[in-house]
Amino acid sequence: MRVLVTGSSMFFTARLIQGFNASGIAVTAADHHWWSVGKSISRTKWLCTPSLAHNPAGYLAALIRELKSRPYDMLLPTFEESLLLAEFRDEVESLTSLLLPPFEMMWRLHHKPSLYDLCCELEIPTPPTVPRVNPENLESQLSALQFPVVLKLPTSNNSIGREYCDSMPELVERFQLLEARESQRFSAPPFVQQKILGEEIYTLMLCHEGQKLGEVIYRPLRCFPENGGTSSHRESIVHSRVTELTERLARATRWSGFLGLDFIVDHNDGTPYLIDANPRANPAVHLGYLGGVDWTGILMDAVRGRHVVPVIARPGIRNRTPLLDAMWIIDGLSPRRNWATNLSHRIRKVFRPDWTLDSGHDFLGRSEWLCHMALGWQSVSAISSSLLTGRALGQCFLQSANYNPLTVLPMRQSPELSAGHMSTPLS
Repeated sequence: MRVLVTGSSMFFTARLIQGFNASGIAVTAADHHWWSVGKSISRTKWLCTPSLAHNPAGYLAALIRELKSRPYDMLLPTFEESLLLAEFRDEVESLTSLLLPPFEMMWRLHHKPSLYDLCCELEIPTPPTVPRVNPENLESQLSALQFPVVLKLPTSNNSIGREYCDSMPELVERFQLLEARESQRFSAPPFVQQKILGEEIYTLMLCHEGQKLGEVIYRPLRCFPENGGTSSHRESIVHSRVTELTERLARATRWSGFLGLDFIVDHNDGTPYLIDANPRANPAVHLGYLGGVDWTGILMDAVRGRHVVPVIARPGIRNRTPLLDAMWIIDGLSPRRNWATNLSHRIRKVFRPDWTLDSGHDFLGRSEWLCHMALGWQSVSAISSSLLTGRALGQCFLQSANYNPLTVLPMRQSPELSAGHMSTPLS
């Protein structure tokens, strides 16, 4: 068997590729880097694509050429190329299997204001939100919300554009600045959500046509950025209420593929509020493996039409991502009050965390050192870009891996594609 894995520059993709290799399945790793973490794994074929963010038509054309060049049993997207592939699934599914829901449903979860509407329909708790803000009467629209509130961008990730506000004057000022910046990028303006005080709980599940096949629920022990970003240290847990809500969402959307959900459990009454959804894999891939969830085995059984017994990861497993630890230390170099003390504290916490770890990395196998070398090279590139542009380090690391259908021209006009259509994204 043969599988084409895209988004292979993401550190968590390496564990999926290793899982396929361990089962004797041939893998082609595809991304826009000449060398990446996924391509560092032995016996893996490389495919270098154009940048997803800057040339989605060329990216898709490169994948289609590869699918036509040799038979593949499955194409597995692992990051935001999932949206592109779902949007043009007719071109892909004529050549191989693709475990994704319809594009319209993926976009509805990826687009945060639309996710809020869906939560209201399905009676899934979500924070009070003003999903579509008119800048001309900002104060009157937000009168029902209580401070503090959060400004968010509709399709951002890694906390990009997130602003916390404690008063109306502060909110108005930050909203205007953020809206002006996004308008220059031809992107949608921010929306406003009431901040819930509580514990963050994250999930990753793998589904097929609405049936949950595997899931890991975990609490972030440390995040980068610190204000609710990607988990750098994590611990698997059991949470029956979150399990019920993820089941409800998967069933109602008839979801297929990976789906990551972010909750905040209210300190006052224990209600888990859904605050974000990522229609793709996330850093909990390795944590799930450590907890007994064989993602790649589940994927191949689903493609082959075999019966799959749903698996929930064991609780109490802890692991970390060294790449995010390194970024956390580098972020401590930013000019701020008491920065030297803060940097020293972060270095100590990286080498001596406040918890024991079952795994200090995201990889298994003999090629682990190559994975770390590839991540190091990608990190140096991101750091250089951050220093030159002033953008956040996490944003620079993902700058070529994001996909936003709202900011690209209809790809049916591209001479590189013989067919296709541009779906109308939900507003």
